[in-house]
Amino acid sequence: MAEVACSPTPAGSVGSAGSARRVTLSEPRTPSAGSRAEVRVSSGQLSQKGSAGSVRVISAGSARKSPSTPDYMKPIVRSAVRRWKRLHEQGMMKRLVGMRNEKKEHLQAAKEDAHKLARKIPTELLAKEWLQDNQATVEVRAYLVDKVFPTLILGVEKLLCEADKRGLSEVAIMDPNFNPLNFLAQYLLRNNPKYSNFSEASPYVRGLREVAEELRKQLFLLEDNRLARIKAEARRKREERERKEMLRVQEKQRREDCLLKQFDEWMRTSDGKVELALIQNTLRSFVEMVELFPDDLKEAARFGAAIEPTDESGRLLTVKEFQQYLSSYIDPLPTEIFDQFMIHMSKCAWAHCLATEREARRIILTNLFLACDRSGIGILDRHRVLDLFESFWDAANDEVRRSLRNPRRWPVVEVEETEDSLSDDEGLSMLDDVQERDEEKENETQSAADEGKVEDAQVEEQKDTEDSQKPESAEKGDDSQETLPETESEPRKDENQEEQQGKKEEENNEAEEVKPAEEGQKAESDEQNDEGKEKTDEEKKDEQGEEKKEEEQNQSSEEQKTDPGNASASENPADVETAGQTQTEAETQEVSEKEQTTQGLPEKEQDEAEDDKTLKLDLKTSDDDMVPPGTTQTGRLSVTFAEGTEFEREIQTAGTVTSIQSQMSAFDEHTLNVSQFVHLTETFIGDRPKRALFETLLRYIKEGYEETEEEKLERLLKARKEALASKRKVQMDNLFERWDNDGSGYLDLDEVETVMLKYKDGQEAEAISRAKDKLSKQSKYHDQRLSKREFRTFINLVVDEIPGDSFDYLVEFLASSIERSYADRVRGDARKKWLQQVVTAAETSGASLEPVYRAVFQALFKDAEAHGNNKRISANIAMLERNVHFPARGDVCLRYVASTPEDADYVLTKVLYKDMKGISFAAVESGKPIHVPRVANHGNIHFWNNHRHRDEREGSFIVIPLKDRRKRVFGIMGIDTLSDPHTKAIFITHEIQFFQGVAKAFSVAYHHVDMRKKLLRITESAVSWIQRRSPHVTEVVFYMVEPDGKGQDYVLRKMMMTDNRGNPVQPENPARLERKDNLFRDYLFKSVDNSESVTADAYGERHLAFPLRDDQGRAVAIIDISIGSMKKLPAHENKEALRMLRLLQMAHKEIASEFAGEESMRILDAEKDDNARMDIMFDRLMLMELRENVSKLDTQAYAELKSYNEPPAIILDILKATIAIFYLEKVETGEFDDWTRVKGLINGDLSQKIADFDPTAQEDLLPSEKFEHYLKDVPHGEVAKYGSLPAQHMYNWVFVCLSLIEHTRKMRQNKMENTVPTEGDSAAED
Repeated sequence: MAEVACSPTPAGSVGSAGSARRVTLSEPRTPSAGSRAEVRVSSGQLSQKGSAGSVRVISAGSARKSPSTPDYMKPIVRSAVRRWKRLHEQGMMKRLVGMRNEKKEHLQAAKEDAHKLARKIPTELLAKEWLQDNQATVEVRAYLVDKVFPTLILGVEKLLCEADKRGLSEVAIMDPNFNPLNFLAQYLLRNNPKYSNFSEASPYVRGLREVAEELRKQLFLLEDNRLARIKAEARRKREERERKEMLRVQEKQRREDCLLKQFDEWMRTSDGKVELALIQNTLRSFVEMVELFPDDLKEAARFGAAIEPTDESGRLLTVKEFQQYLSSYIDPLPTEIFDQFMIHMSKCAWAHCLATEREARRIILTNLFLACDRSGIGILDRHRVLDLFESFWDAANDEVRRSLRNPRRWPVVEVEETEDSLSDDEGLSMLDDVQERDEEKENETQSAADEGKVEDAQVEEQKDTEDSQKPESAEKGDDSQETLPETESEPRKDENQEEQQGKKEEENNEAEEVKPAEEGQKAESDEQNDEGKEKTDEEKKDEQGEEKKEEEQNQSSEEQKTDPGNASASENPADVETAGQTQTEAETQEVSEKEQTTQGLPEKEQDEAEDDKTLKLDLKTSDDDMVPPGTTQTGRLSVTFAEGTEFEREIQTAGTVTSIQSQMSAFDEHTLNVSQFVHLTETFIGDRPKRALFETLLRYIKEGYEETEEEKLERLLKARKEALASKRKVQMDNLFERWDNDGSGYLDLDEVETVMLKYKDGQEAEAISRAKDKLSKQSKYHDQRLSKREFRTFINLVVDEIPGDSFDYLVEFLASSIERSYADRVRGDARKKWLQQVVTAAETSGASLEPVYRAVFQALFKDAEAHGNNKRISANIAMLERNVHFPARGDVCLRYVASTPEDADYVLTKVLYKDMKGISFAAVESGKPIHVPRVANHGNIHFWNNHRHRDEREGSFIVIPLKDRRKRVFGIMGIDTLSDPHTKAIFITHEIQFFQGVAKAFSVAYHHVDMRKKLLRITESAVSWIQRRSPHVTEVVFYMVEPDGKGQDYVLRKMMMTDNRGNPVQPENPARLERKDNLFRDYLFKSVDNSESVTADAYGERHLAFPLRDDQGRAVAIIDISIGSMKKLPAHENKEALRMLRLLQMAHKEIASEFAGEESMRILDAEKDDNARMDIMFDRLMLMELRENVSKLDTQAYAELKSYNEPPAIILDILKATIAIFYLEKVETGEFDDWTRVKGLINGDLSQKIADFDPTAQEDLLPSEKFEHYLKDVPHGEVAKYGSLPAQHMYNWVFVCLSLIEHTRKMRQNKMENTVPTEGDSAAED
């Protein structure tokens, strides 16, 4: 079939002109004579002229006869049948249309009737509540609402009405004549909806019908319509997708708003940018917090990208860059994690704000230090500064004290400097004051954060504009006056303080007021001092007398010029509250009030008003009211020296060295450098001091820090001496390094003496001989080899024996006598570099020996390749141990702990005994290297590899003993060339010397790591005690200080932390904390920099950082104690924590002295075991301290205990536990249940028993569970409340004894469980 479109009918033709027609041509597939082609007119009728409405049927034959006529124009054949069909169809169509219209009218009428009925019957809203919230059962709900509920609900309603009629709803008695099930069934049968529509009149059913209609719309009226279900599912997914997209857009917008808010919090510069390094540190710190999350949240809290290395270029981010940078990390985070991250960022922003304020204060404090350091050597007197703080504290009122920290307590003073005589009651009262202060500070911080930020950020600008704003400076003085009100009338709480204040007042009244001298007089005094440095003591005294006379003359001349009112005004320590007060003409009332308390001040206050404007960053003030207690304004002649002199140059050098603040400052209990002074002052004033109080303290310190001429001269001479000693030490070390070209670490004494005897052609031979004799007497472990320290000692002894100062000449002569060739110097420099890598590996290893072994073998391989004719060597290291398993085979043995890879399978973990072949024990006993040039020709070599053929045992072998500081052998290092294919692989002299240098470097590295391991074991005990005695401590972290490997800064290695249960845990791979990556943990680095304790807030938690110092006062480790949201530990917990930290510092000093060569201290019987000694060292120190405390108790202290008629149960339990240590059987039998018998044992004999008792010495250890029975219900904090010092000491003593007993029991069990190592054959010897 084919469809064609007819052209429009020509004009004048019958029909619809212009209408298009659709004609279908139907032709047979094979042409035939009788076939016809029908043309149906699908639209309108085809007409011709004269026969309107007629249809012609054209046969196919006639169509073919006129070929010119197209097919679609052929005539249609007329038929009566067709006309009848057409008429019949038209009639039927009219009937169908009529029936359809009639049905529509009936439906419309029904709807109108239903609508009229709906107006009359109200809708029951209760019907719409059925299953409304159940979205998962739409089909079930539609069925129930349409088929069941309309009849069932009405039946239940009928049933209830019937029950009410019978009175059954109010009684619990069943009616035998009424069955509710039967009644309901009868109702349902009688009201079957198929036969009755009575229920349709109910408003409740009408409501159900409405609900059913809505449900039908949801089901598209056809429950089995698959297309409808697909559309519904598609619509549901689309709606869900749109909802998620809307939520995503909202969340994205919310996050953008949060980031904008964060940017405003972080922005601290006027250009509207944020430093990139701060954001990177925030991201890293959040990663640390994520590690504390549960396991299911750790994965969700991962950032979208790896954090980039911290930017060090100072790049700043704009708002857009800030959003883009953070979005790349936080976009994948869930909403809850994102909110946590925003909270964390807010905390970090607040910490950055405080750091900015602190930096501004540090600039001011640094200038204050420079103003007080009139000698110019970069050091202040620590005790004098602390005395100023104490005076300021004593003179301040209670309101001011709440903003300060007590300068007599930690952390203003170090733990070692605190007095342990403070009772718990006093500590508790002090704690309350501190707690109130912290709460007030928190409130002030939250309420006036923005104001504080603006004020502190503009401190410098305000101070710069004070020159033109005198009234403003006067207002500042009034602020300081309000901050520090007068406390002259306040009663003193401490009588000792009263006496001290009285003494200071007397000294102050007797002191003279002298003004500074003229500049010319200063120059004269400077020249006199410069010339006088070479004179005798008598001449110096004469010069000092002349200077005093000049000062008296200057004083008398100045007093004539000085106003009598000012001269007559005496200062009082309590007048510190009036420091900095200035008055203007508008404040006459306050002036009159001051005139009542202080006389003769008006003119002086005018001077103060002029001087207040000079209180800028340089802190140049001269207020007469600011004279602190015990000091006077004396005319100080600054000690300077003539330009160009040697002493002046040395002082400048020392001042330059000390003024450049090193990253790690050594702690000195007598002096303070710039960084330590700033830190000490910040600790005293707190985190956010009031500006008026801060300025007052600055003025007070500047005017109060006084140094006499003798003190300044002594300090300068000390600085010169230290600078000279440091310079000479560097010269001698350089000389030693040049002499020891191959890095052996030792010099031959005879060789050094031979060279020295050539000095002055042998004229100083006797002096050198005397110095040698003194060296042999002074050195405990002296032999014919000099270490670097012994070499310095020998040089100094020789210089002391030679008349005059001949140090420079002697060192210059020795340096010229040991000239090396260029090749030797290049070889020596390379070897020293490799040796230094061994030591550096130990310092950066995190208390692990694996990097040290690797560095040792690498040094040997590199030297063999570069300077040993490319030898192929093998090496191993063995440690000396006590032979506890086979004593018959020797008292000691060698256990191999490290080896090169080719011999590892044969040597590692093997043990060499004395009865076995080998030269190793000969090297151990002699302490000297033993070299075997031909192993095959030596008959006393033990080969661990038995499979090696005799022909393959050609080569050299050398054993180098490993020695400690006391020159005791603790192991051996073996090196051989058995694997070298050359037959003449013999070690020559310079190689053997280098091997000795490797052994020396390994010894230094090994003992460094060993000391850190022992420190970790002691720290573990200390942390356990801290957690036991201070339950409010949430976390304790132990960091070790290590060099960064680049020589620029140091890093902190996280070696130990506590888990959720408070148990110390050592991580397998300790993390390294760099300064640039931990800006928000800056308190840790500050503690290391200053080698002092620090209290700070980090991430919303209070942290207490405590440094462990070496013998030079530098921090080697940090204890970080976190107490959560608390600002201060309870009094007894804080006291116990400080005690544990002090004991830990003592333990560290003890093991450091042992490694330095001192004798070890062994008091308890269990300390005979070297391996387990570190586990009980901390407990032993506690025991020693308690023994000392008990021995100090007098009869009066015991009389207090005996005064009880019936002691408290806690006191009685403590005494029973103490007595049970010595009389366990009697206590168990009840002999000491009587208080009278217990009182009989409380005397000096009990103290002596406690002092002599060793809990680890008994063969059968005491059962600790029997003593814990008495103390299990005794909290530590409750003991201090009774105020009994003997009970507190006994309580602690019993616990320490129990801890030592448990340690000893475990040590004995471990010793018995140790298995005997198996022997095996395996490479070359040793």
